Amino acid sequence: MTKITLSDDEKAKIIDAINRETEPPPELMTKLFPHLAEKFDVAALDRAKIVTLEYSGKRSEAAILNQTLLVDAGSPLQVERCFKDGNPTGQTQLDLFEQMQKNQSAWHNLIVQGDNLQFLKTCYQNNDLLIKDKVKGKVKLVYIDPPFATKSEFKGAGEIKSYSDKVGSSEFIESLRERLFLIKELLAPDGCIYVHLDQKMSHYIKIIMDEIFGKENFINEVIWKRTYAHNDANQYGAIHDTLLYYSKSNKRTWNIIKTPPDKEYIEMFYDQIEEGTGRRYARVDLTAAGVTKNGESGQPWKEINPSVKGRHWAYLPTELNELDKKGKIHWPKKGVPRLKNYADEHEGVTLQDIWTDVRKIHNQSSELIGYPTQKPEALLERIIAASSEKEDLIIDVFAGTGTTGAVAEKLGRRWIMCDFGKHAIYTMQKRILRIKESNALEIEGSKQKKYNKNPNPFCVVSCGAYDFSRIMKLRENKDAYIDFVLGLFQLPRDEKGLNAKYKLENIYGEKNGDPVEVYPVWDDAYLKSVRIDEDYLKEILRQSGGRLKGDYYIITPETCTVVGNTEIKNEKGEPVRFKLLKFPYKILEDVSRNFQIHEQPSSQENVNNLISSTGFYFNNEVDIKVKRNRSGLEIIHFKTTLLDRAGNRYMGNDGLAMLLIDADYDGEVFDMEKTVFAKEIDDKGQIKITGLSSSVAVIAIDRHGNESKPFVLKD
Repeated sequence: MTKITLSDDEKAKIIDAINRETEPPPELMTKLFPHLAEKFDVAALDRAKIVTLEYSGKRSEAAILNQTLLVDAGSPLQVERCFKDGNPTGQTQLDLFEQMQKNQSAWHNLIVQGDNLQFLKTCYQNNDLLIKDKVKGKVKLVYIDPPFATKSEFKGAGEIKSYSDKVGSSEFIESLRERLFLIKELLAPDGCIYVHLDQKMSHYIKIIMDEIFGKENFINEVIWKRTYAHNDANQYGAIHDTLLYYSKSNKRTWNIIKTPPDKEYIEMFYDQIEEGTGRRYARVDLTAAGVTKNGESGQPWKEINPSVKGRHWAYLPTELNELDKKGKIHWPKKGVPRLKNYADEHEGVTLQDIWTDVRKIHNQSSELIGYPTQKPEALLERIIAASSEKEDLIIDVFAGTGTTGAVAEKLGRRWIMCDFGKHAIYTMQKRILRIKESNALEIEGSKQKKYNKNPNPFCVVSCGAYDFSRIMKLRENKDAYIDFVLGLFQLPRDEKGLNAKYKLENIYGEKNGDPVEVYPVWDDAYLKSVRIDEDYLKEILRQSGGRLKGDYYIITPETCTVVGNTEIKNEKGEPVRFKLLKFPYKILEDVSRNFQIHEQPSSQENVNNLISSTGFYFNNEVDIKVKRNRSGLEIIHFKTTLLDRAGNRYMGNDGLAMLLIDADYDGEVFDMEKTVFAKEIDDKGQIKITGLSSSVAVIAIDRHGNESKPFVLKD
């Protein structure tokens, strides 16, 4: 309790007030009760940044970004396949690196398979050669439609909760908040973001986005009426989604979009019908305010003097005669004439923040892919056209069916799309490869016309999933190899001149303040003749001139060392502990076993689940063989080496998530046409499917997203 110090005079005044049964003087009341002196400080509240949302586990922006740089530095990108003009190019990772070195402005649009959080971290770290200095701070527009804005499940580490259980929870909100901080760093100074949400989440995320982007950078809350009606027995029908639109700064691209006026607007404001033509028109004043005494516009025309009412003609008499001759002046029985403003000449209404004219995709539309939460191209067309220019970079890290990339492609923008699901990746790949056959956008012409252009060059890359057999190929490019192996152990690339600091070659990073050497496999002499043994380690000590103490890390292929972790004393008698970070077998397999990999969907209903994972894992071998039968196909062999959560191998088809089917395989590009989920396959491996040609290819996806090579059936 706060101690109160009163003078004898003050005590006497209080006693007197009590005896007279009156209140003490105000100055004594505030001294007796200090909290009464606290006032409603409007100025202090005005200086406050924003109202924030507080919850358990909430981290600061600095903690999130520092963790990305120092602890969890994303995952290197690995090229899977590339396309140009809709055809495979056969380009490898090394090919792309060499191309970019020759032409720094070279660009390939990207479909990224992997956890979007890891991909955002990789972009933020800005070391990966595929995207270095091309994405961070260069993105003009981000559109995201997070799966947890729907009624799909949200999966967290070690548990599964339904959407309704997770709405508003700290884990739920923090996962998006972390991604939004990273997205903000990728945006250009004049960039912006649209976050697509439903009514259950928009209010929480509005507060979070005020915090991240600043309430002064909030532009609009757009209401999209996505359907006509929704039958809810106990509440008003929910028929709209919300788009939260923010900019990174007070500079942003903004192109005014106009839409045709609706029927109600036309009937209300264009209430006159012209005889003979039937054209609707509105009556517009032919005069303007103010009297013009000397000019022609102030003189009477057709015996009508506008100056009587303190006005003048808005047109010269010759212009008025010409308008009258063309029948563009409305002559009332009484009163002044007015100009006819025809409805069919209306340029359109400037787009407002309630969108009722973008309809959901019709179930017979060629645009429909049959994917949960697929958004119409018209919606993305409006967003991308309003908030970006040609050649701008657009990103969607919850890409799903690839609507964002498809529309960006048609509007001449560059794009990156990311999704965890293999089903989504092949859906996007097919959509871009076949974009020439799809309908043009309204802004490009009639939607009844075909787009009729081949796609720009694009690549499918993986983020966080790697093949052992392909790692060593990177040694042909020294910088790519160094970035890759540092990324595997979540270490940032040297930015401090560490070679000079330690007087040693091949120091490319630090771990907890200690040097990290990358064993130089790019040097053929090392790879063929040199092995890490005690003499190798002693030579490191000699070259360092006694500067080393404590820990010294070496990242090396396991086959390049004949010793394990070793302790040797330096010239001063201080211990130096050499710690070998070997790959790919011992350490990386341990990491991959402990890494929580979220399972690929086994049914259409949960295909859009949020994936929230960290780190990386290595692709396991998957093998599939099928045969034709009367009902369609039959699985005769399926094998995956992955383990279930209990550490046991999956038996039979239990480890299968889905089959991707190219029903008319051309022998070059796997063009997914059908997806068969595990729940659609019976216990005997029978698959009911029609429309198969004489050449069919099948890819099996196991529960962890590993995929087989295409298995081809020919008649």
